[in-house]
Amino acid sequence: CTCMKYRHSKIDSQSFLFSAKESNEEYYRVAYELTKKLFVGMSKHALAFNSKKYNFYEPPFLFRERQLDTLIMPVLNSLCKGLAFAEYPMTRNSRKKGLEIEDSQGRIDYWCIYKDYSFVIEVKHSYDNFATSSTNDERLLQRWRTMNIVQLDNIKNEIKHFEERTKGVIRLGLHFITSHSGTKLKENVRETFISQECEMLTRLYVDLKGITPPDFMSVWELDDDMVCYDNDRAYPGLIVMAKFFKDIKHKGSKDYYE
Repeated sequence: CTCMKYRHSKIDSQSFLFSAKESNEEYYRVAYELTKKLFVGMSKHALAFNSKKYNFYEPPFLFRERQLDTLIMPVLNSLCKGLAFAEYPMTRNSRKKGLEIEDSQGRIDYWCIYKDYSFVIEVKHSYDNFATSSTNDERLLQRWRTMNIVQLDNIKNEIKHFEERTKGVIRLGLHFITSHSGTKLKENVRETFISQECEMLTRLYVDLKGITPPDFMSVWELDDDMVCYDNDRAYPGLIVMAKFFKDIKHKGSKDYYE
């Protein structure tokens, strides 16, 4: 763990590795808090999918982006006291007035209000071999680019029309990455994974930084009984790479500060 600061933490009996850039700006502090609590909450929620009672193990993060909603939405609802929306239509305010905004993006993955800020959230999901020396999955890099450089950038103007009385609108990009071994790694997979995770995160950071640098990274180190084995691969961890965009003052924020 040479060039970046990492810290281990145990929260609600689950083990995590965290790394984040330092900033004193309020938008960053609020976005950091929401992202960290969301990720920890998702991990706690995922434990239910390892059911001894029903002999059932099917954690949503082994699948694709759509299945992650199973973990994201209940936690967002709890953190935001019910003020959370999935598949949020971006044209609501203009449509209400009979106006249309050109080049509307249609929907964003999530909208919510947390700590007096509106959030618009885009989510991506990928897989990554934790033992590899380079991020050779071009789709992972492309999804990070699409989410941050295209989708979250294209909605800047539409966000300004939001009417809820909050301090501003924070755009949040969340890229969840299911980590896997590349081989039949049956023994001590968790220990092997944890021994390599700093190098893995550093690699991901360096490779994504060329597009736009992540502001927050975390790994959920799965307990042994949560590590899944499938198709000769082991899945010992879930990663989140997050991008925080400075809040945009919108129509409703004028009322907030009056």
